[in-house]
Amino acid sequence: MPLTLRIDPWATEYEGALQIEEELPGPPVSVDPLVETEDWRAIAPENLPRPETIVFIDGVQRVEVRVIGEEEGGLVYGAFASIGVGAVVSRPAGAQVEPHVPQRIIALGSGAACDPWNVECGSATLTFEAASTLDKGPDGWREAMSNVRRDGETAMGQAMMKAGHPLVIVDGRLTFQPTRRSLAVGVAKTIRTVYLERPYSDLIAELRPGTRTPLFGIEYENPLYSWYLRLTGPRAIDHALAGVVQVETMAGIGKEAAVRLADLTTLHLPAFASSSAWDPRAPQNLYPISALEERLRHDLGDREWIRRHIEVQFHRQVAVGDSYGGAA
Repeated sequence: MPLTLRIDPWATEYEGALQIEEELPGPPVSVDPLVETEDWRAIAPENLPRPETIVFIDGVQRVEVRVIGEEEGGLVYGAFASIGVGAVVSRPAGAQVEPHVPQRIIALGSGAACDPWNVECGSATLTFEAASTLDKGPDGWREAMSNVRRDGETAMGQAMMKAGHPLVIVDGRLTFQPTRRSLAVGVAKTIRTVYLERPYSDLIAELRPGTRTPLFGIEYENPLYSWYLRLTGPRAIDHALAGVVQVETMAGIGKEAAVRLADLTTLHLPAFASSSAWDPRAPQNLYPISALEERLRHDLGDREWIRRHIEVQFHRQVAVGDSYGGAA
């Protein structure tokens, strides 16, 4: 049979909506496809009213300058980085962006530490504080950067639940426990793993807009309920999973609440699906997330301006004989 090719509709500067590994990474994960029903077919939920508020949470991260240091005869890799986290509170009458002040860090590998750096940028002073990971590899510092961003998203999500918003949607993995009063999900717009085996996985490509798979359970350390739903139908030239997202919530909320949450997201997330005229990762990069990312990147400040002033600070450190700011 000849090879059949289809288009990935995301713009080429992004890695693509499908990044599926043939095998699940790490230790074996137990997946139960029958937690909701044994009748494995697409589910079209009955009408459920949209929650009064839906909160979308995301973060951005940017490397300003990569650095290399030396500690006890070994190399320490790192980077000056800026991180922004925020939320969009969507109501039927409109939406409001709630960003937080950007966080500046010196991400370091090898468990290294250093004093904070105060970088003068015109009338503003940016304080970069150390955040480290034990990884000694050249890219180990990226884990430290991602951890800071993830912690910020978690804190934002928990604050929005505490404020009483009935539905909180996180771009990516869900890292905090929802409640029955304030539900929360993580939405993966890039599908890296298909947890289901055939024939269950065959249903994903067959989904129509506004339908979902049944729930399936994933036995991580913190067990999850997950499902796939389709936001929009693919064009004839697109691959079969274009427009599909994976959604997850913590199993601790119970199956009944998870089923209601799956129905809510299936009914109401398609209304937020972006178009290719607006976003290069359409439709999975939802309109509120796309707008939030743009605002957060703006709030990080001008990249070249910040980089030049970090370099000026390095020149000053070199002039006094301390190239890397000293250990904390």
